[in-house]
Amino acid sequence: MKRFSTIFYTICLISTLVSCISEYESEPRNVISEDYIWSDPTTLNAEYFISSIYATLPGGGNRLNGVALDCATDDAVPSDDGSGTWSVIRSGYSSTSTFDDKWATSYAGIRKANIFLANYQRVAWLDPLKKKWFPAEARFIRAIHYFELVKRYGGIPLIGDKVLTLTDDLNFPRNSVSECFQYLVSECDAIKDSLRTDPIPSTFFGRVGKAAALTLKTKVLLLAASPLYNTTNDLSKWKAAADAAKEVIDLGAYTLEANRYTLATARVNNENIFIRQGGSNANGYVYEVSPVGYRPGNTASAGRISPTQELVDAFGMKNGKAITEVGSGYDATNPYANRDPRLDQTIFYNGQTWLRRAVETFEGGQDKPNSTSIAVQTKTGYYSKKLLANDANSTTYSTVNGAWTIFRYADVLLMYAEALNEYAGPGAASTTTTADGKTINGVYDAVQAIRNRAGLVPYALANGLTQTQMRDIIRNERRVEFAFEEQRFWDIRRWKTAESVYGTTLHGVKITKNTAGKFMYEKIDVTTPFFASYMYVFPIDNAEILKNSKLIQNEGY
Repeated sequence: MKRFSTIFYTICLISTLVSCISEYESEPRNVISEDYIWSDPTTLNAEYFISSIYATLPGGGNRLNGVALDCATDDAVPSDDGSGTWSVIRSGYSSTSTFDDKWATSYAGIRKANIFLANYQRVAWLDPLKKKWFPAEARFIRAIHYFELVKRYGGIPLIGDKVLTLTDDLNFPRNSVSECFQYLVSECDAIKDSLRTDPIPSTFFGRVGKAAALTLKTKVLLLAASPLYNTTNDLSKWKAAADAAKEVIDLGAYTLEANRYTLATARVNNENIFIRQGGSNANGYVYEVSPVGYRPGNTASAGRISPTQELVDAFGMKNGKAITEVGSGYDATNPYANRDPRLDQTIFYNGQTWLRRAVETFEGGQDKPNSTSIAVQTKTGYYSKKLLANDANSTTYSTVNGAWTIFRYADVLLMYAEALNEYAGPGAASTTTTADGKTINGVYDAVQAIRNRAGLVPYALANGLTQTQMRDIIRNERRVEFAFEEQRFWDIRRWKTAESVYGTTLHGVKITKNTAGKFMYEKIDVTTPFFASYMYVFPIDNAEILKNSKLIQNEGY
């Protein structure tokens, strides 16, 4: 871990040092030539280079206009009126005003991977394993970048292994989305047996293993099988996705962490399949999202994310029933009692204990003071708690893991359940054994494993569910399990449900406290986002269209 970070920061330092350059120098001394990198007999510079490729991986957290990507879904809105994400909520995106645009950064990462692949064989590798691992890792990261592009734009130009220069013809047409899917699957298959064996040892956690390649393959195939692109509901596409997820499970390398808070506090754990390295202390994020009335260390919290009532209502009861279900025990006058434990791990709500006091999101409370002295506060009556430690009884914020989880095992289980349900229904069996020796025998077992870990009692689902009923359960499990992990934004697009769940009024709660100390809860309108049918894919920035004569814009933009 320490060595991996040191390598990355060292190459950044070497690459950016500014030398005193006299008029007699033939080239700047701060420029490292290719020969210097690839002819180094120690291979150290080549290892620096592969580490710099890892640094191009996508991250998460409050990375867009100071808030999470989930603030552009039905799960949350920005607390700050000045956040640029509000313009997307109100007006969408266009080719001249893009959102979460990854075109340039992804192709820069692809180029860096291609440079390594074009040159690594010039190095006198003393370790045959590194010679096998490193090019496979570069191809995997290149595939991640292509997948980031396909998620956003559909079919995009595939440029192969060539390292392009300004003298090359840079006018590339877009490959079809099917060609992109085929390419990504073939890349994952080609490299999977050249990667490290899972689970990755803690000293090299963050490097690519076989499970990461198979998980990426699963995500590609699931996107290809989903309604956005599988318009005829070709069942063979769902089967391919289910088979790919089963291959990850069959490795027997990963399992669900018993305590979900472990995912926030320990980057090396039994559930994380692949992460983007980050700092060991991400407490800056904790201050960014915690309720505004908390000032541990005399530093104010910012409360930048306001989860919606729709997200809160998606969390069922601890007895496994939805809050609208007969016999659930839900009490509208005490709405947060006996709920799915994941609600407490994901959302700051009124009355919840945090740093030894009750959260106060009622009108005039410490965390919703309605005072000009605090410019930003919750718009919905809630704040985001996801990715934070369990600090209910602490006096200050705990250190949390600064890495960004790209793939975790819970996702594999729910992708497996979704694909198998769509292929053959909830009764479909496809036995596989997990790392902890438990048997997953089809859709029910995969979903129930998630619900069991969540702490639902009972966690078992009713027998005899229809395919539609199971589909709704799986989609809701994805929503509550992966809230604020950048899953919902893409899920409602691939399912083609964004128009119905996001292009409608989103709500919060207004909480008032009467003189007797009793709380009253009133559902309030917060915003009605703009979403049109063409927005299931992103526009390509108009600047890219002008630069490439063969690049065709997506419809609607």
